[in-house]
Amino acid sequence: MKLDDLKQGTQAIIARITGGRGILVQMASLGLYEGKKIRVVQSAPFSGPILVEDVITGARTMIGRKIASHVEIFSDEA
Repeated sequence: MKLDDLKQGTQAIIARITGGRGILVQMASLGLYEGKKIRVVQSAPFSGPILVEDVITGARTMIGRKIASHVEIFSDEA
């Protein structure tokens, strides 16, 4: 399952980030990496961005759908 498939309020753990070095660097700069537990706070309609929150620290960040499609997750609520 990919991050852009999750519904608002769902918690998940980042399993793997696919794509090139640029995507890995960008995600790391946002504090998002494999093993991180996150929650989808808001998912904008259509092709809008996704607001995710680090469950541990409460830090929030917006991620575009294209980048979110490279993030494979394990859903806590599946």
